[in-house]
Amino acid sequence: MQSGQVNRSVFWGLTLIAFGLLLLLGNLRIVVWPLRALSGPLALAIPGLIFAAVYSGNRSQWWAIIPAGVMLTLAGVALVDGILPWVNTGWLFFFGLAVTFGLVWRETGGVQRWARVVALACLGMTALILLGSLVRIVLPLALVGIGVYLLVGRGRLG
Repeated sequence: MQSGQVNRSVFWGLTLIAFGLLLLLGNLRIVVWPLRALSGPLALAIPGLIFAAVYSGNRSQWWAIIPAGVMLTLAGVALVDGILPWVNTGWLFFFGLAVTFGLVWRETGGVQRWARVVALACLGMTALILLGSLVRIVLPLALVGIGVYLLVGRGRLG
């Protein structure tokens, strides 16, 4: 085994042990972990980072981009959802998948053409969700604005 691989194994091994012990002690109420909201995102991000390290260590293992991207995307969605529960995170999920599959397409030099199709489809879903969220806010504001204009703008109330 090469020295770099041993160092990575030691780092990730110690990281997983520390994370697992923190979760266990928090769940048993032995230690109160003030950042408990981060436990879910961290549980998703750590495997994502491991897969990213697999790809980083050997660029021919492009497949590792997919689980890395999916896990890191889910970690981001969980984090935003935990911090801002009123925010619609559907767009973030599809945007993360678009970036993931866009990276697969780019990093393989365009050989994996299917990845570009998936990336574009996910980007389209991102746009649809954002547009839907925008319409939900803009339409009522437009109706209020038109109503105010009809009452005040034409001098009916003034």
